[in-house]
Amino acid sequence: MNHYTLKLLIIEHNPLLDDGRRASELVNMTDKIRPAVEELMDDIKFSSHGLVDCEIVGWETVDEFPRHTCTFKLESGEANALDSATVKKLFEKGWYGWWNNDWFNKEVCPEDVGFTYDYAYMMEKHDIVNRRNKGEFDMVMLVNIDPVYTFEACMIGRNSYWINGEAIEADCPMTAVMNVSVSRRDANFECFGHAMEMIMGHVFCDSTEESGYCDGEYNGIPVEKMNLWNRFVLCDRNYKDGPAGCGNVHFSPNSVCDYDWRNTTLVMSTWRDWCDNYPDLTGEAEPTNCYAYIPLGIGEKDACRLHHRWWFYCMPHVNGVTEDGYSNSWWDYFAELDYVSEVTAPDAVTVTSGDELKPVFTLEYRSGKTREVKPFDADVYTEITGNIAYCEDCGTIRACGHGHAEITVKRDGKTGRMTIRIQ
Repeated sequence: MNHYTLKLLIIEHNPLLDDGRRASELVNMTDKIRPAVEELMDDIKFSSHGLVDCEIVGWETVDEFPRHTCTFKLESGEANALDSATVKKLFEKGWYGWWNNDWFNKEVCPEDVGFTYDYAYMMEKHDIVNRRNKGEFDMVMLVNIDPVYTFEACMIGRNSYWINGEAIEADCPMTAVMNVSVSRRDANFECFGHAMEMIMGHVFCDSTEESGYCDGEYNGIPVEKMNLWNRFVLCDRNYKDGPAGCGNVHFSPNSVCDYDWRNTTLVMSTWRDWCDNYPDLTGEAEPTNCYAYIPLGIGEKDACRLHHRWWFYCMPHVNGVTEDGYSNSWWDYFAELDYVSEVTAPDAVTVTSGDELKPVFTLEYRSGKTREVKPFDADVYTEITGNIAYCEDCGTIRACGHGHAEITVKRDGKTGRMTIRIQ
Protein backbone atom coordinates (compact mmCIF):
# COMPACT_ATOMS: atom_id res chain seq x y z
CA MET A 1 0.00 0.00 0.00
CA ASN A 2 1.29 3.45 -0.89
CA HIS A 3 2.24 5.89 1.86
CA TYR A 4 2.82 9.55 1.11
CA THR A 5 4.51 12.54 2.70
CA LEU A 6 3.16 15.68 1.07
CA LYS A 7 5.62 18.56 1.10
CA LEU A 8 3.72 21.76 1.85
CA LEU A 9 4.62 25.27 0.76
CA ILE A 10 2.77 27.70 3.02
CA ILE A 11 2.10 31.18 1.63
CA GLU A 12 0.73 33.37 4.40
CA HIS A 13 -1.16 36.48 3.29
CA ASN A 14 -0.76 38.71 6.34
CA PRO A 15 -0.16 42.21 5.01
CA LEU A 16 1.59 44.96 6.91
CA LEU A 17 -0.60 47.91 7.80
CA ASP A 18 0.60 51.52 7.71
CA ASP A 19 0.95 51.55 11.50
CA GLY A 20 3.41 48.63 11.49
CA ARG A 21 0.95 45.97 12.60
CA ARG A 22 0.02 42.97 10.53
CA ALA A 23 -3.59 42.32 9.54
CA SER A 24 -3.73 39.37 11.94
CA GLU A 25 -2.92 41.72 14.85
CA LEU A 26 -5.78 44.01 13.85
CA VAL A 27 -8.23 41.14 14.34
CA ASN A 28 -6.40 39.35 17.19
CA MET A 29 -5.64 36.22 15.19
CA THR A 30 -1.87 36.06 15.06
CA ASP A 31 -1.73 33.12 17.45
CA LYS A 32 -4.31 31.22 15.38
CA ILE A 33 -2.36 31.06 12.11
CA ARG A 34 -0.03 28.12 12.69
CA PRO A 35 -2.67 26.09 14.57
CA ALA A 36 -4.96 26.38 11.53
CA VAL A 37 -2.32 24.66 9.39
CA GLU A 38 -1.33 22.10 12.01
CA GLU A 39 -4.98 21.19 12.51
CA LEU A 40 -5.32 20.43 8.80
CA MET A 41 -2.19 18.31 8.83
CA ASP A 42 -3.63 16.32 11.71
CA ASP A 43 -6.97 15.95 9.91
CA ILE A 44 -5.26 14.50 6.84
CA LYS A 45 -3.07 12.07 8.78
CA PHE A 46 -5.92 10.84 10.97
CA SER A 47 -8.50 10.54 8.20
CA SER A 48 -6.12 8.72 5.86
CA HIS A 49 -5.35 6.08 8.51
CA GLY A 50 -1.76 7.34 8.45
CA LEU A 51 -1.36 6.83 4.68
CA VAL A 52 -0.82 10.56 4.03
CA ASP A 53 1.45 12.67 6.19
CA CYS A 54 2.36 16.32 5.64
CA GLU A 55 5.63 18.17 6.06
CA ILE A 56 6.02 21.94 5.93
CA VAL A 57 9.02 22.65 3.71
CA GLY A 58 8.55 26.40 3.36
CA TRP A 59 6.59 29.18 5.05
CA GLU A 60 6.56 32.52 3.30
CA THR A 61 4.79 35.54 4.75
CA VAL A 62 3.59 38.13 2.23
CA ASP A 63 3.77 41.71 3.45
CA GLU A 64 1.72 43.29 0.68
CA PHE A 65 -2.04 43.15 0.30
CA PRO A 66 -3.19 40.30 -1.95
CA ARG A 67 -3.52 41.13 -5.65
CA HIS A 68 -6.91 40.65 -7.34
CA THR A 69 -8.18 40.63 -10.89
CA CYS A 70 -11.04 43.00 -10.03
CA THR A 71 -10.68 46.74 -9.42
CA PHE A 72 -11.19 48.29 -5.99
CA LYS A 73 -12.18 51.95 -5.72
CA LEU A 74 -10.10 53.22 -2.83
CA GLU A 75 -9.74 56.75 -1.46
CA SER A 76 -6.31 56.83 -3.03
CA GLY A 77 -7.66 55.75 -6.43
CA GLU A 78 -8.41 52.54 -8.29
CA ALA A 79 -6.25 49.53 -7.46
CA ASN A 80 -6.14 45.74 -7.68
CA ALA A 81 -5.41 45.36 -3.96
CA LEU A 82 -6.91 46.74 -0.78
CA ASP A 83 -4.98 49.11 1.49
CA SER A 84 -4.60 49.80 5.19
CA ALA A 85 -7.33 52.44 5.44
CA THR A 86 -9.90 50.20 3.74
CA VAL A 87 -9.05 47.11 5.78
CA LYS A 88 -9.17 49.03 9.06
CA LYS A 89 -12.61 50.37 8.18
CA LEU A 90 -13.79 46.88 7.17
CA PHE A 91 -12.91 45.50 10.58
CA GLU A 92 -13.90 48.43 12.77
CA LYS A 93 -17.02 46.50 13.86
CA GLY A 94 -15.22 43.22 14.44
CA TRP A 95 -13.89 40.32 12.46
CA TYR A 96 -16.99 39.64 10.34
CA GLY A 97 -17.52 43.29 9.53
CA TRP A 98 -16.53 42.68 5.92
CA TRP A 99 -19.38 40.19 5.36
CA ASN A 100 -22.34 41.79 3.51
CA ASN A 101 -20.91 45.23 4.13
CA ASP A 102 -22.96 47.75 2.11
CA TRP A 103 -20.20 50.33 2.09
CA PHE A 104 -17.68 47.85 0.73
CA ASN A 105 -20.07 46.23 -1.75
CA LYS A 106 -21.42 49.51 -3.15
CA GLU A 107 -18.47 51.86 -2.98
CA VAL A 108 -15.22 49.92 -2.79
CA CYS A 109 -16.03 46.98 -5.04
CA PRO A 110 -19.42 47.37 -6.74
CA GLU A 111 -18.65 44.59 -9.23
CA ASP A 112 -18.92 40.95 -8.17
CA VAL A 113 -15.71 40.34 -6.26
CA GLY A 114 -16.28 36.57 -6.51
CA PHE A 115 -13.13 34.47 -6.67
CA THR A 116 -10.87 37.24 -7.92
CA TYR A 117 -7.61 36.39 -6.18
CA ASP A 118 -4.83 36.78 -8.76
CA TYR A 119 -3.29 33.30 -9.00
CA ALA A 120 -1.08 34.27 -11.94
CA TYR A 121 0.52 37.02 -9.88
CA MET A 122 1.03 34.67 -6.92
CA MET A 123 2.61 32.03 -9.15
CA GLU A 124 5.04 34.53 -10.65
CA LYS A 125 5.90 36.19 -7.33
CA HIS A 126 6.71 32.88 -5.66
CA ASP A 127 8.24 31.20 -8.74
CA ILE A 128 5.77 28.36 -8.31
CA VAL A 129 6.29 26.58 -11.63
CA ASN A 130 10.08 26.39 -11.46
CA ARG A 131 10.11 25.37 -7.82
CA ARG A 132 7.47 22.71 -8.38
CA ASN A 133 9.49 21.28 -11.27
CA LYS A 134 12.50 21.08 -8.95
CA GLY A 135 10.46 19.04 -6.48
CA GLU A 136 10.59 21.60 -3.67
CA PHE A 137 6.96 21.01 -2.70
CA ASP A 138 3.88 18.95 -3.60
CA MET A 139 1.07 21.25 -2.48
CA VAL A 140 0.55 24.95 -1.85
CA MET A 141 -1.51 26.20 1.09
CA LEU A 142 -2.65 29.82 0.93
CA VAL A 143 -3.12 30.88 4.55
CA ASN A 144 -5.34 33.92 4.49
CA ILE A 145 -6.42 36.77 6.67
CA ASP A 146 -9.75 37.39 4.92
CA PRO A 147 -11.02 38.83 2.67
CA VAL A 148 -8.83 37.30 -0.02
CA TYR A 149 -11.40 35.70 -2.36
CA THR A 150 -9.44 32.60 -3.31
CA PHE A 151 -11.04 29.40 -4.51
CA GLU A 152 -11.43 26.77 -1.80
CA ALA A 153 -9.23 24.55 -3.94
CA CYS A 154 -7.77 24.79 -7.42
CA MET A 155 -5.21 22.93 -9.47
CA ILE A 156 -2.29 24.22 -11.48
CA GLY A 157 -0.13 22.20 -13.86
CA ARG A 158 -0.22 20.24 -17.08
CA ASN A 159 -3.71 18.94 -17.89
CA SER A 160 -5.03 20.30 -14.62
CA TYR A 161 -8.75 20.00 -13.90
CA TRP A 162 -11.46 21.55 -11.74
CA ILE A 163 -11.25 20.62 -8.05
CA ASN A 164 -13.75 23.24 -6.90
CA GLY A 165 -11.77 26.05 -8.44
CA GLU A 166 -10.39 27.13 -11.79
CA ALA A 167 -7.98 24.76 -13.52
CA ILE A 168 -4.81 26.73 -14.27
CA GLU A 169 -2.65 25.29 -17.03
CA ALA A 170 1.06 25.56 -16.27
CA ASP A 171 4.20 23.70 -17.30
CA CYS A 172 4.64 21.71 -14.11
CA PRO A 173 3.15 18.62 -12.47
CA MET A 174 -0.47 18.88 -11.33
CA THR A 175 -0.51 20.69 -7.99
CA ALA A 176 -3.31 21.50 -5.56
CA VAL A 177 -3.47 25.07 -4.25
CA MET A 178 -5.60 24.97 -1.11
CA ASN A 179 -7.27 27.79 0.80
CA VAL A 180 -6.70 27.93 4.56
CA SER A 181 -8.82 30.46 6.41
CA VAL A 182 -7.59 31.57 9.83
CA SER A 183 -11.06 32.87 10.75
CA ARG A 184 -13.16 29.94 9.50
CA ARG A 185 -11.26 26.97 10.88
CA ASP A 186 -14.39 24.81 10.72
CA ALA A 187 -14.43 25.11 6.94
CA ASN A 188 -10.77 24.39 6.16
CA PHE A 189 -11.00 20.60 5.93
CA GLU A 190 -14.14 21.15 3.86
CA CYS A 191 -11.94 22.63 1.12
CA PHE A 192 -10.14 19.29 0.95
CA GLY A 193 -13.46 17.46 1.01
CA HIS A 194 -14.76 19.33 -2.03
CA ALA A 195 -11.47 18.76 -3.81
CA MET A 196 -11.78 15.03 -3.10
CA GLU A 197 -15.33 15.01 -4.47
CA MET A 198 -14.09 16.53 -7.70
CA ILE A 199 -11.08 14.19 -7.92
CA MET A 200 -13.18 11.08 -7.42
CA GLY A 201 -15.80 12.39 -9.83
CA HIS A 202 -13.10 12.63 -12.50
CA VAL A 203 -11.66 9.22 -11.66
CA PHE A 204 -14.95 7.32 -11.71
CA CYS A 205 -17.31 9.42 -13.83
CA ASP A 206 -15.19 11.76 -16.00
CA SER A 207 -17.38 14.43 -14.42
CA THR A 208 -17.63 16.74 -11.41
CA GLU A 209 -21.43 16.53 -11.32
CA GLU A 210 -21.94 13.21 -9.54
CA SER A 211 -21.41 13.99 -5.87
CA GLY A 212 -24.89 13.32 -4.53
CA TYR A 213 -26.07 16.90 -4.06
CA CYS A 214 -29.48 16.73 -5.77
CA ASP A 215 -32.63 15.41 -4.13
CA GLY A 216 -33.50 11.97 -5.46
CA GLU A 217 -30.75 11.94 -8.10
CA TYR A 218 -30.06 8.22 -7.67
CA ASN A 219 -33.67 7.11 -7.20
CA GLY A 220 -34.62 4.23 -9.45
CA ILE A 221 -31.01 3.16 -10.12
CA PRO A 222 -30.15 -0.30 -8.78
CA VAL A 223 -27.07 -0.23 -6.54
CA GLU A 224 -25.39 -2.84 -8.72
CA LYS A 225 -25.58 -0.40 -11.65
CA MET A 226 -23.74 2.33 -9.74
CA ASN A 227 -20.00 2.74 -9.62
CA LEU A 228 -18.26 2.69 -6.25
CA TRP A 229 -18.10 6.46 -5.93
CA ASN A 230 -21.85 6.87 -6.57
CA ARG A 231 -22.54 4.23 -3.92
CA PHE A 232 -20.25 5.90 -1.42
CA VAL A 233 -21.95 9.33 -1.63
CA LEU A 234 -25.53 8.07 -1.25
CA CYS A 235 -27.65 9.92 1.32
CA ASP A 236 -31.20 9.29 2.39
CA ARG A 237 -32.29 12.48 0.61
CA ASN A 238 -30.98 11.41 -2.78
CA TYR A 239 -31.67 7.66 -2.70
CA LYS A 240 -34.94 6.26 -1.39
CA ASP A 241 -34.53 2.77 -2.86
CA GLY A 242 -32.11 1.46 -0.26
CA PRO A 243 -29.77 2.42 2.57
CA ALA A 244 -27.58 5.50 2.42
CA GLY A 245 -23.84 5.28 2.03
CA CYS A 246 -21.54 7.86 3.62
CA GLY A 247 -22.99 10.99 2.03
CA ASN A 248 -20.88 13.91 0.86
CA VAL A 249 -19.21 17.04 2.17
CA HIS A 250 -22.45 19.00 2.70
CA PHE A 251 -24.83 16.16 3.54
CA SER A 252 -24.33 13.34 6.02
CA PRO A 253 -26.40 10.16 5.47
CA ASN A 254 -29.43 11.67 7.26
CA SER A 255 -29.07 15.38 6.41
CA VAL A 256 -32.10 17.19 5.03
CA CYS A 257 -30.27 20.45 4.21
CA ASP A 258 -26.74 21.84 3.90
CA TYR A 259 -24.58 21.51 7.03
CA ASP A 260 -27.27 19.60 8.92
CA TRP A 261 -24.66 18.15 11.25
CA ARG A 262 -26.76 17.80 14.42
CA ASN A 263 -29.63 15.79 12.96
CA THR A 264 -30.57 12.96 15.33
CA THR A 265 -33.06 11.31 12.95
CA LEU A 266 -32.05 7.70 12.31
CA VAL A 267 -31.64 6.40 8.76
CA MET A 268 -30.09 3.20 7.50
CA SER A 269 -26.50 3.64 6.32
CA THR A 270 -23.70 1.34 5.14
CA TRP A 271 -20.96 3.63 6.46
CA ARG A 272 -19.41 1.01 8.75
CA ASP A 273 -19.31 -1.48 5.88
CA TRP A 274 -17.25 1.01 3.86
CA CYS A 275 -14.99 1.83 6.77
CA ASP A 276 -14.30 -1.68 8.06
CA ASN A 277 -14.99 -4.21 5.28
CA TYR A 278 -13.98 -2.67 1.95
CA PRO A 279 -13.34 -4.17 -0.61
CA ASP A 280 -15.44 -7.06 0.70
CA LEU A 281 -18.59 -4.99 1.05
CA THR A 282 -21.51 -6.87 2.53
CA GLY A 283 -24.16 -4.21 2.02
CA GLU A 284 -25.01 -4.40 5.71
CA ALA A 285 -26.55 -1.18 7.02
CA GLU A 286 -27.26 0.12 10.49
CA PRO A 287 -29.37 2.93 11.99
CA THR A 288 -27.25 6.07 11.77
CA ASN A 289 -27.50 9.70 12.85
CA CYS A 290 -25.12 12.49 13.80
CA TYR A 291 -23.71 10.50 16.70
CA ALA A 292 -21.77 8.37 14.23
CA TYR A 293 -19.29 11.25 14.01
CA ILE A 294 -20.14 13.66 16.84
CA PRO A 295 -19.65 12.28 20.36
CA LEU A 296 -22.38 13.24 22.80
CA GLY A 297 -21.67 16.61 24.37
CA ILE A 298 -19.56 18.03 21.54
CA GLY A 299 -20.61 21.53 20.51
CA GLU A 300 -22.03 22.62 17.17
CA LYS A 301 -18.93 24.62 16.30
CA ASP A 302 -16.91 21.39 16.09
CA ALA A 303 -19.51 19.37 14.17
CA CYS A 304 -18.43 20.35 10.66
CA ARG A 305 -14.81 19.35 11.12
CA LEU A 306 -15.74 16.15 12.96
CA HIS A 307 -18.10 15.14 10.15
CA HIS A 308 -15.41 15.69 7.52
CA ARG A 309 -12.84 13.67 9.47
CA TRP A 310 -15.37 10.82 9.72
CA TRP A 311 -16.33 11.07 6.04
CA PHE A 312 -12.73 10.86 4.88
CA TYR A 313 -12.00 8.09 7.40
CA CYS A 314 -14.72 5.91 5.83
CA MET A 315 -13.05 6.01 2.40
CA PRO A 316 -11.35 2.90 0.99
CA HIS A 317 -7.81 2.65 2.37
CA VAL A 318 -6.51 -0.86 1.71
CA ASN A 319 -4.25 -2.76 -0.71
CA GLY A 320 -5.10 -3.91 -4.20
CA VAL A 321 -7.37 -2.89 -7.06
CA THR A 322 -10.95 -3.59 -8.08
CA GLU A 323 -11.98 -5.66 -11.11
CA ASP A 324 -12.07 -2.38 -13.05
CA GLY A 325 -8.57 -1.49 -11.90
CA TYR A 326 -9.46 1.26 -9.42
CA SER A 327 -7.14 1.54 -6.47
CA ASN A 328 -8.53 0.15 -3.22
CA SER A 329 -6.95 3.15 -1.52
CA TRP A 330 -8.60 6.35 -2.69
CA TRP A 331 -5.81 8.22 -0.93
CA ASP A 332 -3.67 7.41 -3.97
CA TYR A 333 -5.87 9.78 -5.95
CA PHE A 334 -5.89 12.38 -3.18
CA ALA A 335 -2.11 12.48 -2.92
CA GLU A 336 -1.23 12.20 -6.60
CA LEU A 337 -4.23 13.99 -8.19
CA ASP A 338 -3.63 11.67 -11.13
CA TYR A 339 -5.42 8.75 -12.70
CA VAL A 340 -5.09 6.60 -15.80
CA SER A 341 -6.80 7.93 -18.93
CA GLU A 342 -5.76 5.15 -21.33
CA VAL A 343 -4.28 1.65 -21.28
CA THR A 344 -2.37 0.72 -24.42
CA ALA A 345 -1.88 -2.96 -25.20
CA PRO A 346 0.96 -4.53 -27.20
CA ASP A 347 0.25 -5.49 -30.79
CA ALA A 348 -1.23 -8.90 -31.56
CA VAL A 349 1.34 -11.68 -31.72
CA THR A 350 1.62 -15.22 -33.04
CA VAL A 351 3.37 -17.74 -30.79
CA THR A 352 3.96 -21.45 -30.57
CA SER A 353 2.31 -23.55 -27.91
CA GLY A 354 4.64 -23.72 -24.92
CA ASP A 355 6.18 -20.29 -25.53
CA GLU A 356 6.52 -17.88 -22.63
CA LEU A 357 4.82 -14.50 -23.07
CA LYS A 358 6.30 -11.27 -21.71
CA PRO A 359 3.92 -8.50 -22.83
CA VAL A 360 4.24 -4.95 -21.54
CA PHE A 361 1.23 -2.62 -21.35
CA THR A 362 1.46 1.17 -21.16
CA LEU A 363 -0.57 3.27 -18.75
CA GLU A 364 -1.11 6.88 -19.79
CA TYR A 365 -2.17 9.23 -17.01
CA ARG A 366 -4.22 12.42 -16.97
CA SER A 367 -1.01 14.35 -16.27
CA GLY A 368 0.56 13.03 -19.48
CA LYS A 369 3.05 10.75 -17.79
CA THR A 370 3.29 7.15 -18.93
CA ARG A 371 4.27 3.98 -17.14
CA GLU A 372 4.88 0.45 -18.31
CA VAL A 373 3.32 -2.48 -16.45
CA LYS A 374 3.27 -6.22 -16.87
CA PRO A 375 0.13 -8.33 -16.57
CA PHE A 376 -0.62 -9.26 -12.96
CA ASP A 377 1.39 -6.37 -11.54
CA ALA A 378 -0.08 -5.44 -8.18
CA ASP A 379 -1.68 -2.15 -9.24
CA VAL A 380 -3.55 -3.42 -12.33
CA TYR A 381 -6.34 -5.94 -12.72
CA THR A 382 -5.57 -8.69 -15.26
CA GLU A 383 -7.73 -11.27 -17.01
CA ILE A 384 -6.59 -14.02 -19.38
CA THR A 385 -8.82 -16.05 -21.68
CA GLY A 386 -8.11 -18.81 -24.17
CA ASN A 387 -5.23 -21.25 -24.19
CA ILE A 388 -2.79 -19.41 -21.97
CA ALA A 389 -2.02 -19.86 -18.30
CA TYR A 390 -0.40 -17.75 -15.59
CA CYS A 391 1.87 -19.28 -12.99
CA GLU A 392 1.62 -17.17 -9.84
CA ASP A 393 4.67 -18.80 -8.25
CA CYS A 394 7.07 -18.04 -11.10
CA GLY A 395 5.22 -15.03 -12.54
CA THR A 396 5.14 -16.31 -16.11
CA ILE A 397 2.45 -16.53 -18.78
CA ARG A 398 2.63 -19.45 -21.23
CA ALA A 399 0.74 -20.51 -24.31
CA CYS A 400 -0.60 -23.98 -23.62
CA GLY A 401 -2.61 -25.00 -26.65
CA HIS A 402 -3.67 -23.93 -30.11
CA GLY A 403 -6.09 -21.20 -31.12
CA HIS A 404 -6.63 -17.69 -29.80
CA ALA A 405 -6.12 -16.07 -26.42
CA GLU A 406 -6.39 -12.61 -24.89
CA ILE A 407 -4.71 -10.73 -22.08
CA THR A 408 -6.73 -7.84 -20.63
CA VAL A 409 -5.26 -5.24 -18.29
CA LYS A 410 -7.42 -2.67 -16.48
CA ARG A 411 -6.58 0.42 -14.50
CA ASP A 412 -8.95 3.18 -13.32
CA GLY A 413 -11.76 1.89 -15.48
CA LYS A 414 -9.68 1.90 -18.67
CA THR A 415 -8.89 -1.30 -20.58
CA GLY A 416 -6.10 -2.57 -22.82
CA ARG A 417 -6.51 -5.91 -24.58
CA MET A 418 -3.82 -7.95 -26.35
CA THR A 419 -4.70 -10.70 -28.84
CA ILE A 420 -2.54 -13.84 -29.13
CA ARG A 421 -2.63 -16.45 -31.91
CA ILE A 422 -1.21 -19.80 -30.82
CA GLN A 423 0.11 -22.24 -33.45
